[in-house]
Order: sequence, then structure tokens, then C-alpha cells
Amino acid sequence: MSTKHIVIVGGGTAGWLTAINLLKKTFQIKVTVVASKEIPIIGVGESTTGMFNSVLSADAENLPAIRESKFLRETGSTFKFGIMHSCWKDGKDWFTSPLGNNFKNHKSYPTTDYDFYRLYHIYKNEKLNNANLQSQMMINDKVPLFKVDDDFKSYKNLKELTDTVDMRFNHHAFHLDTFKVNDFLKDYFLTAREETKHLANHVEDIITDVIQDENGLVKAVKTKQGKTIEGDLFVDCTGFKRLLISKIEENNFNSYRKQLLTNRALAFHIENKEDTNINNYTHVIAQKYGWMWDIPLQHRKGCGYVFNDQMTTIEEAQKEIEEDLGHKINIQRDIKFEPGRLDKAWTKNVLSTGLATGFLEPLEATSIHMTVLQINHFIENYFTENIDYNNKSLINQYNLEIGSIWDDLRDFIRLHYQSKRKDTEFWKVASSKETLSPRLEGLLEMWKTRTPRVTDYQINSSKNFYYLGNTLWLQILMGMDLLDRNMVIKELDYFNLVNTAKSDHLIKKHTYDFLEKKACPNNFFYKHEAIKLDRYRKINETEI
Repeated sequence: MSTKHIVIVGGGTAGWLTAINLLKKTFQIKVTVVASKEIPIIGVGESTTGMFNSVLSADAENLPAIRESKFLRETGSTFKFGIMHSCWKDGKDWFTSPLGNNFKNHKSYPTTDYDFYRLYHIYKNEKLNNANLQSQMMINDKVPLFKVDDDFKSYKNLKELTDTVDMRFNHHAFHLDTFKVNDFLKDYFLTAREETKHLANHVEDIITDVIQDENGLVKAVKTKQGKTIEGDLFVDCTGFKRLLISKIEENNFNSYRKQLLTNRALAFHIENKEDTNINNYTHVIAQKYGWMWDIPLQHRKGCGYVFNDQMTTIEEAQKEIEEDLGHKINIQRDIKFEPGRLDKAWTKNVLSTGLATGFLEPLEATSIHMTVLQINHFIENYFTENIDYNNKSLINQYNLEIGSIWDDLRDFIRLHYQSKRKDTEFWKVASSKETLSPRLEGLLEMWKTRTPRVTDYQINSSKNFYYLGNTLWLQILMGMDLLDRNMVIKELDYFNLVNTAKSDHLIKKHTYDFLEKKACPNNFFYKHEAIKLDRYRKINETEI
């Protein structure tokens, strides 16, 4: 069967990202998005991981890369350099978890991934924030773009932007206004119509029926306006409704509610004022029955309370947040969800991505991350023009890999709840042994004896192409004070890495102290009301 036409059902961020990726990474294949304005998107404000950047920066013959300045200017998005966690460990303390910054051990023993740099902070009994560029940017309200002057000439061989050097090394993401980003991605996709000789198409309509052949493959979808849209491959981006993937064949939903207790979110906005500070990080604040997100945009904050509705009521949850903030809030959306994933992200000639495959909770921006990852993995490792949609071995392998990634992310999110808090029933249950998966329970037990290694996460089929790595896990383990300091001290002493770590630590600290003084203020680009990005456009004449 030759695949010449791919039909995506559902717009929203997942639908348009999928469409753009398919158009950029396939050859001479028609891509049609069937989506309607009648079906609202969740639109609560989101943040991304670096995975989103790959879509913006990818340059293709028919779709050029998106200029970062243009994206920020037209969507009101802001930079994200990490996450600030407040009140998670014990109800009082805070810690940062910067993006990226994977460590490579130049000593190569015991392994090249042995992160003595972060472990040395435990050895010294100090927070990671003390000598980490991104954490320093977050704490001091700066962005890692540095003005070039006489003191800075030695750094001019890095990526120069007129009189500014970009020191992010791609370790950044974005905070998004979902509505604006959705419109931006849609317009970007549709501008490709002429360039691609109409390979990019949009049908403004609602799916009412699915037509299958005798083998269960989808032949076409019917719409509310009476259209029949035929295709060879269909992608379900209809969110929790799962209009396509749920109709093809039996597809079990693997619930994560035993490991992840939150199941409801109250979303609201806080409009910016003249003196509003726009943070360069996502702020997540632990509450009595869950946690609150605070996502800064150029024009407002996107906020919400994620909680367990069996342990508190909506009214009590809203009151708790209002008391915490010191003012009334206007709830925009009340979102119910069950954390979990489908067994099969791919069945027959139907692929699902985004919320249609699964959802955890908003804590680590995994939704958009998995949307991009799933479609990338399919295109890069499975898709060919003559793909056989009846090849069960092919499909089973993809589903095994995608499922294992979801399980990996589930355990990573659950790690955040391994808290010393016991002030409410929520925290008592959320941090209990009963809510640990066997895999995470085993990891925590193992890390009582030795520190984490990359190999610890490669225990499933995803090890061939994907794992979170050690950095993110280690930062949460450190922030939540889950690693025994005496064990870390003995291990660094045994490997004779203390002096090396100290030297490396001092070099980085000296460098970061110098760079921090030269860094641009976070409001360098953002001023409320006028949202002046003139300076950004000026320094961005050459691409970021």
C-alpha cells in the first residue's frame, strides 16, 4: 500500500505540530488537517521542553525554519530556562530544575556520565543553584544573552548576534499562550500551500463517521458538511475524545491513577500590570491537595491548581488558591482527567498523538513533548512510502517503545511526590510506598547504595533511542533531598573525584559569576502594554 495522503483529525497544538512535522519530514505526501473552530481547545497556557524547539528550528525545502523573534513577537510567548519548585520537599523549601545541561565526565571513570559536578553540591551540602548558569539566570531574573565588550572578547567566537552572544546552547524552552500559538502554527502550515503545490490542506469541518475496509483499515472519514475525505494514514489528534483511535480495535487504557493522584485542574488567568515581573521559569507551588502552576506570558500569567477532587472540593480548592494569592480568581476552565495512556498509540493505519494517546499532568510539560516525540519517532524510524499497515510486528514494536516512554515519564513525575510533607491526606498518600511503581521503588532502593547512573533508566525497550537521562532525575532527587549525603561523600572519595569536582565547581562558579554580571535582564525583551521587542529584532538580524 502506497501512502500518498495523510489525514490529521483535530487541530489544536497537537494537530498543527503534527501537520508541520509531517510536511517537513516526508516527501511529496499530501497532509490534510480536518479541524473546526466549533470544537474548542483546552487553552489554559502551557510550557514546552526543548523538543518543541526542533519544530521551530527545523529547515525544510517546503517549510523554512521559524525565526524565534517572530514566534515570540506574534504569540506573546516567553523564554523558559527551567522550573522553580516551591514547597515540594517539606512545605517550605524551594529548588530549581534547569533544562538540559547534561554532564559529561572528562575523567571517564567510573563512567562518562558520572555526574560528579552535581554530586559535589550534595558533598558540599549546598543547592545546585549556586554554580549553574541557568539556575543563576532564573534566580537573578536574567536571560543568557550577553553584551559584548572588552572584557568579553574571549567569548566572541561563540554564537555572536551583533553586540550580543547567545549562551543558551539550546537549553531553553517556551511558555505558550495556547490560543495564540495554535493560530500561529495553523497560519505557518497553511502558508505552505503554494510552496508545496497544495500538499498542505485544511478542511474546516467536524468528523461524524469513520469508514473502514474489510481488514479494519480506515478508508475515509465523513464530515458534518457531508464530505468524504479519503486517506492512506490517519492521525488522531482529537484529545481525550479519541475519535479515531478508539474505534479501530480494542485498545486498553493503562491508568496511572494509582501512582499519580491528581485528577482535576482549575485554570485561571492573572492579567499583567505595569510592574509585573515576567519570570523566565515555570513556577510550580505545592499546595495542600496538589500544586499550582504559574506560567508567565508577555500579556498575562496562565495559572491553575492541579489537585485530587476526592480529597478536596472545587470550592475549597478555589478558596485555598485565593487565600494563597491574596485576591479573588476567575476560573476559566474546570478540567477533569485521568492520568494514563493507551496500550496502542498505533493501530492499523491510525496513529494517535497528544492527549489522544495519553496524559500525565502538567508538571513537566510532557504533553507537547510527547506529541512531538511520538510523531518524530514514527516518521524517522517507521514510516516509508510503502509501509505495511497490517505488519503486526512493526506496529507492536512502536507501541512497546512509546508505551515504555510514557511509563518512564510516569515514574519521573511520581518522583516529585516523594516528599517529607505529611500535612494533609493528599501528601501522605502521594508519597507512600503504595503509590510507587515496582520500577521506581527498585530505583529508590538501589540509590540508597550508590548514586544514579544513565544505565539505571535503560531497563526497557526505549533504551534503543530514548530516555530522560540522568540530569533531570538527579536534579529532582537533589531538590527533594532523596540521596544520602554520607553515601555520596564516600562514593566521591572512593573514586578520588573530590578535588576534580572542586576544581570544576570553582571554574564554573567563576565563569558563571562573570557571565551573570554581563547577562541581559529578563525584561530586556519584555515590557507590558507596548511589549517592546524592537531590541530583540535588532540583535536578531542574524538568527538565534
